[in-house]
Amino acid sequence: MKLVAQKDWPRALAALRTIIDAKSFGGLSGDFRYEALSTAGKVAFSHGPPELAYEYLGRVVALPQSNYVDWMERLQAADKLHRIADSIGTLTVLMERWPDRSGEMNPDYILRALSDAERLRHGGAFALLEALYAAHWKLKWDIEPSASWRDLVLFLLENDRFAAANDVAHHVTDTYVLIAMRADRRFDAVVAANPAQFDIEAAAEREFKTRQTAAERTPQSLELEVLVIDSLLRQQRYEAALAASDSVLLDIQSTNYPQKLYEDYDDERPWFLNLRSIALQRVGRWDEAVAQLSAASQLLEKYSGNVDELINLAQLFCDLARPDDALSALGRMVAGTSAFGTMRVEALRANAYHQLGDSKQVEHSLRYLRSHRADLPAAYADALITVNRLDRAADELVAELLDKVERQEALEHVQSYAPTPETPRNMEWDARRRAIIARPEVQAAIQEVGRIEAYSLEEE
Repeated sequence: MKLVAQKDWPRALAALRTIIDAKSFGGLSGDFRYEALSTAGKVAFSHGPPELAYEYLGRVVALPQSNYVDWMERLQAADKLHRIADSIGTLTVLMERWPDRSGEMNPDYILRALSDAERLRHGGAFALLEALYAAHWKLKWDIEPSASWRDLVLFLLENDRFAAANDVAHHVTDTYVLIAMRADRRFDAVVAANPAQFDIEAAAEREFKTRQTAAERTPQSLELEVLVIDSLLRQQRYEAALAASDSVLLDIQSTNYPQKLYEDYDDERPWFLNLRSIALQRVGRWDEAVAQLSAASQLLEKYSGNVDELINLAQLFCDLARPDDALSALGRMVAGTSAFGTMRVEALRANAYHQLGDSKQVEHSLRYLRSHRADLPAAYADALITVNRLDRAADELVAELLDKVERQEALEHVQSYAPTPETPRNMEWDARRRAIIARPEVQAAIQEVGRIEAYSLEEE
């Protein structure tokens, strides 16, 4: 411990290893073993082999003296080594034993953990979901994690736990998650039992008012202003959405220190400008929309190169039949893209090269999209519609509908939504997609697993 206090990490760790490896170590008192292993785990995590830290911290949490901090350190060690299954199991224990501390966890981290758990497909996600639900876990601004609760509802229904599923369903508040559940026959029992919860127009209005109230209570949050504008766009209240974005923009421009006006200004500014561009598109001010999104694409995202707004700008250029500009926007990316982002990029390249008549490059992008479709199935399906491979697109849609994991997203997107102001290319693309949905084989697949209903909302 003196070596630790002196920060002589190599000698401290060597001494601790000698103690822990001694044959007599197991016969020492539990408190002594806890102190030695806990100290060794901490030292090894920061100054030694991560595998050794992982081992020691695993032994620490097996002792009755272990506490919340020990389990958090074990979680960090598992994350450092990308031991996904152990990370999920450790996080589950943390939520089960210390539910009152669930709010201390970064919501984005928990959502990533749930996504990882779903990919493992061994049921680990559901133990974690049940622990999170029992802990009354919520996202930022006290928003319910609706997609997560939807997954838990389905698991409970599949295990004949209707009462529990019905209870969880009351916490699903996101409008589009509710739409997808209404469309899916697997959720019929909870939908029938909760008609008010699944009244979509009422849900959209509730969601809007909840966001508006939160924004009024927390005026220093630009993120909440963005959510309010998003709700107005969903409800096709375009002039109101534009007026709200204009008001925020005027406030920002009226000060030399917008960071004092909005505490999350640096992080949220690109998203705000992106949403304002959409509001401009909806009222037909296309040139201004391009200018606004171009400005957003010049900004950094969380102190790194911009990706999302450049992708969105490229999409807008493709929609406006400006393929060269779309490729130029994609060429300006300097930051790496996620697997999800790369799928969007390749779909846009296929779009732009199709407009330019470059079949070789189109095939190159389609090959990538096909071989990586699991990263974002919708990107591959949408690209097939773009390049007019409608038979293959119909096959993809049927496969998505019949796949238990992909079904929810597929059903959400085949619903009948209110038309939005669109470019001629958008209208042509949408007509192709509707023609695919109308095909007998697609209709048969939809009827087998769900239904189509009409909503006076924008498609998400």
